[in-house]
Amino acid sequence: MGISTVEKIESKEFSPKEIREMLGIDNSQIQELCKVADIKLKRNERGLTYFTQDDVTNLKSASEGNKTKYMTPVPSKNVIHKGTNTITSGSIVQLVETLRNIEKSMTDKVSAVLDEKLDGMDDVVMELIRVKTENETMRYKINELNKENYKLKKEVNSFKKVPFGFYAKTTPETNMF
Repeated sequence: MGISTVEKIESKEFSPKEIREMLGIDNSQIQELCKVADIKLKRNERGLTYFTQDDVTNLKSASEGNKTKYMTPVPSKNVIHKGTNTITSGSIVQLVETLRNIEKSMTDKVSAVLDEKLDGMDDVVMELIRVKTENETMRYKINELNKENYKLKKEVNSFKKVPFGFYAKTTPETNMF
């Protein structure tokens, strides 16, 4: 019984979550320590990453030996636990940066489409200005023609029919009757 218990303890698998809790670090710091301690990541039959007791010992010694150089303490305020996922301030920064890149990409695409659609609008605007100017000129000419038409009607009405098919022009002074 003693041997099997020792084998179980030595072959115990530690999840990254357990490592984070034991050492008080986040996933990126675990990765740094794995590089420093030259630990290869292992996966179990379900495809999950695990660490052996030897890996834990090596990680502890690497974290104590390189604490000032590689490690930054993880403040509890910056870690949000949601189920089994852990969101750190580093992942939030990365998420914000990704969102900014998406926003810039979308803005650039929309700007390109608008520029393409509005490319011929300068010509349309110039044509509209020309038509407006021409319209104003025509309106002025119509007013002038209306004035002339009024004068001609007044002139025609100033003639009065006289015998033998003749017309005589009357003046406003003589047109009293």
